[in-house]
Amino acid sequence: MRKLFLLILLTACLQSQHISAQNPEFPNAIHAKLNFFDYGLLNDDDFRLSQGFEVGIFRNLAPFLNVGVPLKLGLAKLPGISENTVTTSLDILFHIGNMRNDAKLSPYAFGGAGYYLEDFKNGHLQIPFGAGVNVRISKFAFINVQGEYRKATQDMRDNLQLGVGFVYLLHKGEPKPLTVTDRDQDGVADAVDKCPDQRGPASALGCPDSDGDGLGDHEDECPNDPGPLDTKGCPDYDKDGFADKDDECPTEAGRWNGCPDTDFDGVPDKDDDCPTEAGTAANKGCPDMKDSDGDGVPDKDDLCPTLAGTNKGCPDTDGDGVADNFDKCPKVFGPPSNDGCPVENDSDGDGVVDSADKCPYTPGLSTNFGCPEVKPEVKERLAFATKAVQFQTGRSTLKNESFSILDEIVEIMRQYPDYTLSISGHTDNVGDEQKNKRLSEARAKACYDYFMFRGIKAKRLRYAGFGENRPIAENDTPEGREQNRRVEFELILD
Repeated sequence: MRKLFLLILLTACLQSQHISAQNPEFPNAIHAKLNFFDYGLLNDDDFRLSQGFEVGIFRNLAPFLNVGVPLKLGLAKLPGISENTVTTSLDILFHIGNMRNDAKLSPYAFGGAGYYLEDFKNGHLQIPFGAGVNVRISKFAFINVQGEYRKATQDMRDNLQLGVGFVYLLHKGEPKPLTVTDRDQDGVADAVDKCPDQRGPASALGCPDSDGDGLGDHEDECPNDPGPLDTKGCPDYDKDGFADKDDECPTEAGRWNGCPDTDFDGVPDKDDDCPTEAGTAANKGCPDMKDSDGDGVPDKDDLCPTLAGTNKGCPDTDGDGVADNFDKCPKVFGPPSNDGCPVENDSDGDGVVDSADKCPYTPGLSTNFGCPEVKPEVKERLAFATKAVQFQTGRSTLKNESFSILDEIVEIMRQYPDYTLSISGHTDNVGDEQKNKRLSEARAKACYDYFMFRGIKAKRLRYAGFGENRPIAENDTPEGREQNRRVEFELILD
């Protein structure tokens, strides 16, 4: 009857729903317990109550997992031995279950492995498993009760244990409140206000900004005309990084004083007599009339000026009419219509040959590189995730309510196995630009790590942080800044 009662008690403990006392905010915990154990009932012997104590440390690894290392020492009455025996064990345990940091009762289930000694010798392996509950008595302290069954690899050493003790979450002291001053009463604290005695918007770090472009008048070279930061607040119509006032070609993007250079020969197209052929400045952008490889094709017309050939000056090893530098299969004959390669197979029968099919074993559309298009409703869920994924203020720690939408994205990734997920983090422009960029990247990586934890392979994931550089709304209002604080998710084809 005593065996039956203990087995029923242990089964009830194992069926308890787990709510861990630990959480990502306070991941480390220590504990101390008084243990009561018996080696008789499970080994066809009389019940013999023994005592011992236990100390250990546990750490929260993931939303559903804690790992710990307890050390036990006891004085036991063992079957077949008349004298008391000193028993010791060192285990590694895994606590499994849901995470909640506000629960009064925190039941859990556990299992693991440990090494057991008798009088500090005769060691063997034991497999502990069971369940327990933590009862909160303060924000960081708990009373613990735990039932345990230990299966031994040595005969007559299976045992039952009941522990009662104390668990404490390790934590740092509470931060002291900061005193914020704002002399000019513009809503920007003096600590970050570049103009503490002049009123200005937060977007310009508290300085006057006449044109509202986010750069204070004291730094803006065009204070009455809005422009980007990289041109010091001056307009840049063609967005090539040269302010219109300094751009020799203000309506065409280029890198030579704002002008394009199609052939990259260092001579801007407006001054280049041969804008599509690389040449020298001394020859007004045109190549010299010489034949470096001696194949009879002048360098200015030779697509391969250092290699002799008959196909526009280039060699054609397989003689298929496609020069080697354009031939994707230079040693195998193939038609020009297939880039010099033999006609290939279409494994998935979608009309796109395997060499051009980014999803060669999944039927798709020729307009989408042979891959299935992402459904509109899936795009809508990814767009919703941009708003739904939440983090702790000023940190990269995911809030619990974010896990459900991230799990939806995991299922979407499994529905589209040929796609890669691009994760990009963004912030508003409040605070230091470099810190914002680091925070945006850390938040994108937190999502990346969660997907890795849920089984998505790293080669199907990429992440980046862009800080405040890609706003989708104005940063002048709380609503606009809230929209700009986001993590975006996009399915792409590599």
